[in-house]
Amino acid sequence: MDKERCHISAPVRTESHRSTRRSSLDAMEPDMLSPRLRNGFFAHAGVAEEARQGAVKRSRLGLLVLNFVPSWFSVNMGTGIISILLYTLPHQFRGLQEIAIAFYLLNLLLFLTFVGLSIARYTMHPWVVFRMLRHSTISMFLGCVPMALCTIINGTVLIAAPRYGTWVPVLVYILWWIDVALTVLSSFAIPLLMFHIHELALETMTAVWLLPVVPCVVASASGGLVATILAPSAAIGVILVSYMLWGVGMGLALVVLTLYFHRLAVHNLPTAEVIVSAFLPLGPLGQGAYAIMQLGKVGKQVFPAVQFAGEQIAGTDVFVMSVVIGCVMEGFGFWWLVHGISCVTIRFLSNGLTFNMGFWGFIFPLGVFTSATIALAEAIPSVLLSWVAVVFVVLLVLVWCAVVYGTVRNAINGMLFVAPCLNTGPTKEAQMNGNGGHVLINSPCAMLDP
Repeated sequence: MDKERCHISAPVRTESHRSTRRSSLDAMEPDMLSPRLRNGFFAHAGVAEEARQGAVKRSRLGLLVLNFVPSWFSVNMGTGIISILLYTLPHQFRGLQEIAIAFYLLNLLLFLTFVGLSIARYTMHPWVVFRMLRHSTISMFLGCVPMALCTIINGTVLIAAPRYGTWVPVLVYILWWIDVALTVLSSFAIPLLMFHIHELALETMTAVWLLPVVPCVVASASGGLVATILAPSAAIGVILVSYMLWGVGMGLALVVLTLYFHRLAVHNLPTAEVIVSAFLPLGPLGQGAYAIMQLGKVGKQVFPAVQFAGEQIAGTDVFVMSVVIGCVMEGFGFWWLVHGISCVTIRFLSNGLTFNMGFWGFIFPLGVFTSATIALAEAIPSVLLSWVAVVFVVLLVLVWCAVVYGTVRNAINGMLFVAPCLNTGPTKEAQMNGNGGHVLINSPCAMLDP
């Protein structure tokens, strides 16, 4: 790549430029300053550091670390749900569980790598935190971190617990409470940023708004699995907290889905770049159906053991109601599945689709919907539903292979390592002069060593 073409640096700012900038800012209309006033502390945090970083040239590894955004944890979500589905598939063949274990180990390796890159990013560039939190889309993907951890926890319960000693229940119990803390932080802090900091509009809304609240539903489903390997005295606390998380996540998800339906009716379908997000409503509905049935299933053993609510038969009653609720949510999810397929087909035929990290949104939502189908087929029981789940899993594995190919290809050429939240946009002088000058501190070629 031509070094001269790649070199982009921040403009030199003289004292005359600074004075011009001050006078230009004084002349700005109040409505031009409103985002700055709305963002308060976030509008100023790290500004000086950003200006300095704009002229820094970096190695490829340094550029990768700087541009490593939380959306990469969606790779863990997709890979993890594949491992869980293969391991729990109703119709097994020889070697399938070994394949599931390979997916689990790959997911664990990727998760540790992504955590390491994230720690390096925010340690080396703490100013990036404020840029990320201010960005109305990238900040939503922080919810992917606890959901990715849940796939590790669930895989450990299913795969490691039957094979190893008593240390597995202790480990997953600790990890689950860590995940609950991250989940609560996501579901409370990010919506607050949406209300107070972000500049949002209904016509630009996508189902990505679900990402901060879905971790509550995912953590509740994970709690239902973790409780199966705990003593009743510990399991009852996990179950009750999981029910509360389910209430928070499903309640907020239904509110967001109502807004999203209204947005679709009034402002047409999202653009081709974000149309894959049409599958995201399957996430809370599929995982919510699985969670309520899994909690009812484990409660059937735990509730009588601890005499929950003073009733010996409480567990059976709760399980029956859980299956009914799961069936209702499965039907609602099926509507969104058809809607998602229709939306993607329409945009593909009209505009075509360009690969981006959002394509991982195909896998996890449909994966948790398939998990709910498997749970429902076991609870009813239904042979038909079990074979429907097999078809879904086969399609998911094929989609996973295609998305992995696109991810590797675009990661190698650097197209996926561009963080939108690091684009400083036009300088104030450029805005006042009416030109489009930018300082792109996240350009794929802007900071490479010569």
